[in-house]
Parts: sequence; structure tokens; C-alpha cells
Amino acid sequence: MNIKGKNTFLCPIVVGATVGLVAAIASLSGALTTWSSFASDRFFLSRPADSSIVIVSIDDSSLATIGRWPWPREVHARIIDALSKAGASAIGYDVNFPEPSDEENDAALESSLRSAGNVVLPVELQLAFSGSALSYDPTVVVSPLPRFSAAARATGHSNTPPDIDGIVRRIPLVAYAPDKSAVSAFALETLRILQPTITAPIKVMDRFGRLLVNFNGPPRHVFTTISASDVLRGNFDAAKVAGKIVFVGSSAADLHDDRLVPTSLGSPMPGVEIHASLADTIRSERWLVPVPIWIEMLWLFAIGLFFGLVVTFLRARNSIAVAVIFWVGLVVTAIVLFDRGRILDIVWPTIAIIFSYVSVTLERRLTSDREKRELKSAFSRYVAPTVVESILQDPSRLKLGGEKRRMTVLFSDVRGFTTISESLPPEQLVEIMNTYLTAMTEIVFANGGTLDKYIGDAVMAFWNAPLDQPDHAIRAATTAIEMQKKLADMNKEKIFPNGIELKIGVGINTGEMIVGNMGSETRFDYTVLGDNVNLGARLESLTKEHGVGIIVSEATRFEVGDALVTRELGTVTVKGKKAPVLIHELLEIKK
Repeated sequence: MNIKGKNTFLCPIVVGATVGLVAAIASLSGALTTWSSFASDRFFLSRPADSSIVIVSIDDSSLATIGRWPWPREVHARIIDALSKAGASAIGYDVNFPEPSDEENDAALESSLRSAGNVVLPVELQLAFSGSALSYDPTVVVSPLPRFSAAARATGHSNTPPDIDGIVRRIPLVAYAPDKSAVSAFALETLRILQPTITAPIKVMDRFGRLLVNFNGPPRHVFTTISASDVLRGNFDAAKVAGKIVFVGSSAADLHDDRLVPTSLGSPMPGVEIHASLADTIRSERWLVPVPIWIEMLWLFAIGLFFGLVVTFLRARNSIAVAVIFWVGLVVTAIVLFDRGRILDIVWPTIAIIFSYVSVTLERRLTSDREKRELKSAFSRYVAPTVVESILQDPSRLKLGGEKRRMTVLFSDVRGFTTISESLPPEQLVEIMNTYLTAMTEIVFANGGTLDKYIGDAVMAFWNAPLDQPDHAIRAATTAIEMQKKLADMNKEKIFPNGIELKIGVGINTGEMIVGNMGSETRFDYTVLGDNVNLGARLESLTKEHGVGIIVSEATRFEVGDALVTRELGTVTVKGKKAPVLIHELLEIKK
């Protein structure tokens, strides 16, 4: 097997696999976790919540009806009494009562709590990460008054700590004090009223004891919700509460008890609804669990390897299509898995797709560039480097066709060439012409010109195509001056055999021309056509009649402005032109 071909085949695959491996290792660092979480947030689908969970909302209408917050505790007592009478199985009352009020109100609330026997009250903890668990400082706890805690069925922490991006996604089900005593989540304690043996689902919690909440939809649109004012007035259907788990809490904007969640869509979710969502997740066992890290690492490596193969065997356009289809398939797969409780990260795979594709494509491009350089080295012997670059960058330029552009064309011709050629053997004539044409061509190329063709001893070149050159006229004029000077130096140095000295005439014209590939489908030239091209050739022939080295048209002189030192030669009538043409001898270019 050809070793070069084998390397061409293997290198992209190795590059792709390497990128995939690096991405797999990088994913272990935990970097971009926030991005991954944000991406997964988009996968939540609206679905009905557990019908056994109901929310009693302390909403704006309740504040308008009952009065400003905080309410007298006898109002809370009445709400608890009404829910208990309606047959609520468990009541999670998300209002803390850490300070005493008047005895009458406190006694009313205590009595209602004892009478109901199924109310859970919240406590607020100061949480901190400690080792592999969340701990809390028992000296910094906001708890209900002891009389209320004793009268309630239980207490549970109501903390809903957000992630670093401010979004609540997971809630610690258990927090530990230094003495290993534990406080369970408010929602979990509420569920224990109906299921005393229920425990935290350790297998689906993270190492800090947090559970991902499987939110059912946007805030205020999922759970059956009753206004607290309606409960107080008895203006609600008791059947909606009977046998249900009821969470009571605020949703009024003025109370600021809300958080952003994955399904927020810009609208925060009331804290009481977050607790209800956690209870729904636990009760329905609709767990959200990340795909094992080893599977994600293997997946990232496979992505890199896959794109190494894809880019190797497919064209660029097709490989891009495959990359897009692959990414769409990744997203669809992630959504399907998410709906089934498995979180597949799409951020690192997306990065792996992009970087493996880019890296492999770059490797292929470098290989292609090396091949292009070899082609350019050979091709540039025949056409201007600018044309070569244009063709290599855009092969469509090799198609037949032309465009109209304002350009400058140059014609040069050796005077007396027929006489010279008749006096020399063919070998010397070829040597002279090769030496002369090489020197003139180098000057054309040095000034960014495109060599159109050699016509015997004549040189035809143009500027402002295929690349844009706003200074095309001054480039052509500079080329003419340098051609004359170079030839004078060559004559002085006796470059040509038999003491032969060459002299040339140069004609330059500027104007609208047609440039492009002219010819047949099998053979064509990149050239210029048009009346202004013909005028450039006529100006070159006029150098003999006027005894000057370089003639430029009025159009060229006007294009350049004051940069040229010229001498007006008058007007001439040339073949193909009805109106006389003003011509100038080009003497030099101003410094």
C-alpha cells in the first residue's frame, strides 16, 4: 500500500478520535455544568400534575380582600380549619411563624394546628456544602414558635437553593447538623403524613442529597389552585380538597416568595408551587437522573471517531449536512431520554461535534493546501499568480463566461523584431525571446498584473481582474516604466548575444472591458475583450509613429490623476473609433 495514501486515510480518523478523547476527559472537570443544565431545561414538557396535590394560594386577590401582609394568625387558623373540615389529608403550610403576636391570635393558630393534626410547618436553614453532604448550622435556624412546632404534625426545611445561574433545579431532601441530626425537606415531611415510611430516594439523589425536581410545566398553570380568600369565604368546592395533599403558600407579587425554575419562561414560580412540584416528583417517582459519566465519555470519544471517518470519506458539503443531521438526532435523542427520566448532556457532545469536525476539516484542508501549492507551483509558470489563487479558491472561475469591469490593459511590442529574427538562427532567437519575456513577465507579476498572453514578441497584460485593484491604472503605468528601465539595463549589460539591443513600445488604456474565460468548453483563455482593449493595442502601434516609448490614453491619465508626468501628443484617429482620441507620452511617475 502507498504510505502517503495510508496516512491521508488515517490522519483524519486519528485527529477526530483524539478530539473526542480530549472532550471526554474535559467533561470530567465539571466545566460547563451550568450550560449543560440550561440546555436540559429546554427539554421539560408540559404534563398534568398529580391530581392529589392542590395549592391554596395567598394571591393578590387574597391580599386585596383580607388586607396587607402579615395577616393576623387567626386568619391562618381559619384557613387551616376550613381545609381540615373539607377533608384535606395533609396540609403543608408554607408560612413561618417565628415571632409571637398577641396571645389571642397565637392561641387560635395553635388550637387549629392541634385540631387538624396533619399540618407541616416550614423551617429555614443556613445550608453549606460539607464533604459529601449539605449541612446546616443549628444555631442559625428560623423556626416556628415552639408552641406551633409542638402543635404541628411535623416541620421540614423550606429551602429552595438556586444553582449558580439563579435557577432552582434541585432541592436537598435531607440536611445534616454537625451532630448528624437531620432535617427533611418540607415537601417530603408533608408526604409522610400519608406515607409515614416514605424515605428519601437515595439512588436518584446527587452526592449532596439533592433531588432534581421534574417540573410539570410553566408556573401557575399545572396544579389545581384555590385562592386563600375563597377558602376563607367558603367559596370553593370541598371535593377539590377532600383526601388531597394541600400546600398553602404565597404567590402574590408583593410577598416576593418566588424563584426562577427551568420551566419559568421568564416568569418565576411561587415557592409553594416548587414544594408541590417536589412532592409530585417524589409521589409519582418520575426521577431525573443524569446518564452515567462513563457512558458520556464513551459517547464523546465515539463522536470524534465518527467525524474523523465522515470527513475523510465525504465531501465538505455532505459532511456538513451529516454534522447537522447528527446534532439534530442528538437533540431528539436527549429529549426522548429526558422524557424517560435520563438526562443526556448535549453541551459537551455539541462541542465534540464542532471541534472534531473543525479539526478534521482543518487537517484535510492542510493536506489540500499542500496539494494546491504543488499545483500552483506548476500553474504559475503559465499564468499570473493572482489568476492561480482565484482559480484555486473558486474553481467555478474555470467555467466559460465573462463580466464587465473597468480595467487597464497594457500592450508592449519589440520594435524591428522581424529584422532581428531574420538575422539570427532559431536557437539564438528563442534564447533572446525567453530572456526578454521572462524579465518583462516578472515585472507584470510584481505589479499585480495578469498576463493575458504572448503574441509573438508582444506582451499583453491587464489589471483589476480577477482581483479588485482600485489602483489598476497606476499599476499598469508603473509596469510600463519599469519595463523600459529593465530593458535599458539589459541592453547596457549586453544580455543579448551578438550585441543585439532591443527596444519596445508600450500602449496603455483604461475603460470598460469584458473579462472572463473565453473559448470552448474544452479549451479557453482567461482574457479581456472589447473596444477599449483594441484601443490599447492601437496605442502601442502609435509609439513608432510618434517616436516615444510609452503612450497612455486620456482615460488612463484621468484615472491616475496627478500621479503621472506626461506630455500631450495631441489627438489621433484610430481604427474602430469615430471620435479622435487624446493621447499622452508617459515620462515618469511622481514620487
